[in-house]
Amino acid sequence: MKKPNVTFKRQIQLITAFVFLLSATLVSCGQKEETVTEYTIPYYETLYFADGMGYEFASASSDKLIIVLDGTDWHGANIGVPGGKICPSCIFNWFLPLYGEYNIFVPEKFDWSRDTEPELDIRNREKYTIDNLVANYASVISEYFSQNDYEKIVIAGHSEGGLIAPELYLLLEDFNISAIIVNGAGGLIAPLDIASARRGVQLEDETIKSYTISYNNFLATYSGERYAESPGEIQFRQKGGEYFPVQYFNSLYKRRPFDFYKNIDIPVLFIHGLLDMNSSPISTKYVEQNLPDKPFTYIYYPDSVHYPDSDRELVRIRADIANWLREKGL
Repeated sequence: MKKPNVTFKRQIQLITAFVFLLSATLVSCGQKEETVTEYTIPYYETLYFADGMGYEFASASSDKLIIVLDGTDWHGANIGVPGGKICPSCIFNWFLPLYGEYNIFVPEKFDWSRDTEPELDIRNREKYTIDNLVANYASVISEYFSQNDYEKIVIAGHSEGGLIAPELYLLLEDFNISAIIVNGAGGLIAPLDIASARRGVQLEDETIKSYTISYNNFLATYSGERYAESPGEIQFRQKGGEYFPVQYFNSLYKRRPFDFYKNIDIPVLFIHGLLDMNSSPISTKYVEQNLPDKPFTYIYYPDSVHYPDSDRELVRIRADIANWLREKGL
């Protein structure tokens, strides 16, 4: 019997392996990054309430609701007009694939409209504080709930919306909110709190007290007609353009969302990019480390900033949110 030619067989194996690798390389070179389906903005209704307004994407077949809270912004909820193109970085876009399975309600900030420039009105600049915004959201959402009945309700907030989500939940607790989703926000806001958490030292109650005193002193000094003489307004008149008032940051820094999470026992999903320069991921890790027995889930993206900045990241955050909702039976 003729013995097989070992050298020839090895040559064939090498050639086959080379062809396979070459084919795989050519295929991979021809592939594009996974892209997001180009959604257009579906029809919605603009609803008006005693203290504001909101946008409702109603689904006749669903008894579930997602309330979407946007980040720090003057220009409304960033939804756009029906049939138009969607802002890729807007939080509403992250939940759009879930529309139909869920109703979606987006409260507008105060009574602003997306077609206006609220930052140019001094009354709006004075009004834009976290205290006023939380009270406004609570009033609008409560009135919306009084007109609708949902089996399951999820509050979803990004950045500013995520920071106030636990506080808003406690104000709406009687409406049986089912879960909270927070992106780009955690349990700490004040720079001094973030610095303490980074060093691993205990948070000081005096930190929040000092910011609260600064905020109250500002309101006592500059309110009503005197607001026009506040340092921020003087700067606004000198430089113009879009800016956020001094009292906005004072009202923000005097909060510690971690203290609200202590009293929350519903599922919460935290999503945070480890490259986030706007809201330190340390603020989320602090919650994870100090409230280990809570029904909270944490997802960290090592290569992400404050919001998805590519199709790949948008696909990822949409999938993670949808999977978590299903895992929790929501």
